[in-house]
Amino acid sequence: MSESRSASGSAPRRSRRQFIKGAGAAAAALALPRSIFADERQARKPNIIFIMADDLGYAELGCCGQRKIRTPNLDRLAAEGVRFTQFYSGSTVCAPSRCCLLTGKHTGHAYIRDNGELPTEGQWPLPHDTPTIGRMLQRAGYATGAIGKWGLGGPGSTGEPNQQGFDHWFGYLCQRQAHNYYPTYLWRNGQKVPLDNPTFSAHQRLDGVPDAPGGFDRFNGSSYAPDLMINEALEFVRENQKRPFFLYYATIVPHLAIQVPEDSLAEYGGKWPETPYLGDRGYLPHPTPRAGYAAMVTRMDRDIGRLLDLLEELGLADDTLVMFTSDNGATFDIGGYDPEFFEGTGPLRGHKTNLYEGGIRVPLIAHWPGHIRPGTTTSHVAALWDVLLTLAEVAGVQPRSDTDGVSFLPTLLGQSAQKQHPYLYWEFRSGGGSQAVRMGRWKGLRRNLTRQRNAPIELYDLETDIGETKNLADQHPEIVHKIARIMQSARTESEHFPLLPPPPPALSDLPTIPKDNWRLVRVDSESDFNGMMGRLAFDGDESTHWHTQWKDAQPDHPHELVIDLGQRREIQGFRYLPRTDGGVNGTIREFEFFVGDDPDRLGQPVAAGRFALATYEQEILFARTAGRYICIRSRSEIHGKPFACIAELTLLGQ
Repeated sequence: MSESRSASGSAPRRSRRQFIKGAGAAAAALALPRSIFADERQARKPNIIFIMADDLGYAELGCCGQRKIRTPNLDRLAAEGVRFTQFYSGSTVCAPSRCCLLTGKHTGHAYIRDNGELPTEGQWPLPHDTPTIGRMLQRAGYATGAIGKWGLGGPGSTGEPNQQGFDHWFGYLCQRQAHNYYPTYLWRNGQKVPLDNPTFSAHQRLDGVPDAPGGFDRFNGSSYAPDLMINEALEFVRENQKRPFFLYYATIVPHLAIQVPEDSLAEYGGKWPETPYLGDRGYLPHPTPRAGYAAMVTRMDRDIGRLLDLLEELGLADDTLVMFTSDNGATFDIGGYDPEFFEGTGPLRGHKTNLYEGGIRVPLIAHWPGHIRPGTTTSHVAALWDVLLTLAEVAGVQPRSDTDGVSFLPTLLGQSAQKQHPYLYWEFRSGGGSQAVRMGRWKGLRRNLTRQRNAPIELYDLETDIGETKNLADQHPEIVHKIARIMQSARTESEHFPLLPPPPPALSDLPTIPKDNWRLVRVDSESDFNGMMGRLAFDGDESTHWHTQWKDAQPDHPHELVIDLGQRREIQGFRYLPRTDGGVNGTIREFEFFVGDDPDRLGQPVAAGRFALATYEQEILFARTAGRYICIRSRSEIHGKPFACIAELTLLGQ
């Protein structure tokens, strides 16, 4: 058994004899030709453990410059392996980044390009025949396990892990459920595993006196999901120690909400000034949010230490490639997280949900005694979609030809024959639509595509301006032109996640009905905590909008607004304007529209159909119908979420 790793002390180290032995083996391996190295692997293929944190920022590990949060085991992993300083996630949010990892395709070609929610449990599923890392390594004779958070298909779907190349699965299938670290159940190989935790929403506010005894206790439980997951991972390694295995360990840490057992929280108790977080900006309240967040990361580090200990105990450490990264950059000031205090993105601009460096540049550590030279760093530019080809080479598998990746195994082995990407490409539909290209030292970024299809490209020189503070587009039009061409050629359109909305259709010249005397009769759900009330759907101000409740309870569709027009009107149609703040959550997909003289008995809809994902007004015309009351009913949301929103509703007629 190796030395134990303390979550609170300095990073434990191997003995001098162990370190010299490992360094010598590494030097010998690095001196071998690649063909000899490949032949030696045929005796037993190396084990592979790929660890993915959730929303961990570029600078939230000690080895990456973090000064407040202790991560001794990951710091040691870096000291005994290689750390990448220019590694990128697949996307700026969870599901598409995981799709890029598993399929080896960037978001211009990947099947999943955003967090597409299903109305029940889970996210938009991968098709049943998707080539994945799991399938590739299964064919190579590996035992394959996935543990943690999935996000690529709910229960019974084609995207379930066991349908995507993984022999064993345990964890959350649905990303929304992973917002609560004390769930009432998890999933193991298609079977629901009940847990002894109370039922409570992962998005609620604390009412009453914050320091009342036990006020925060109701946001805890008995079974902490990350503890169950690491135990499952350890058991998977034990059960498969006699054969090559691939473990995809996708921890939910440190994604919000802030929840952590008391023994870990005590390590940071009283360390910093604290203001209790009461749930005002989503997720769950916490009495000491700074300590809570730091404790979550340190506990994750402790769990990884347990995994490394087990590899040494079983004599597998030298035969196992361990890699650690994050699915995207650090989050922003929601859920009690304090970005200015932790400086989780370091010198980088941006955060999760955008394509500036802070949203997509992430840590990568690789550790493989005898093969990776200890204590090295590399500036090689790589991305999450490179992992599939890298692991194909490690396992001696014939790689697929239709990926976007480039194997970085030569960089891991310290060899000079490393192929370089001509460019890296990202696209992200939410938040107004954006594209980004990394081309050598240059970074191009285009935002707000749903408002402006040919939005200008921002240009940054990352060698001199890692913080993306100086837009050099006007000074280098030739570089901007090259990047613009890549943004066109590097992608194909997605049926389910279209980046660009269709161009706005021409509107009729029918007169609009004045809104002076309109009155809200009823609305089934409205977001009162931030003032997105039902009356804002017809207040004449396009910059405001009605949105259904998205904290606490989140009632599902149908949602409806019933409006009194003040007098009987002849109505021939209406126009629907979604939110105009750059967001898309709540955009109505399927709708029904009613006109009548009794707000409680409006009869059959006079119009029904679907809206497009767009930020412009969409017009629906129908036969002239008279009535004093109208109702618009949302039957589904553009991403399958339980929300609805309207920036402005306009009636056509007299």
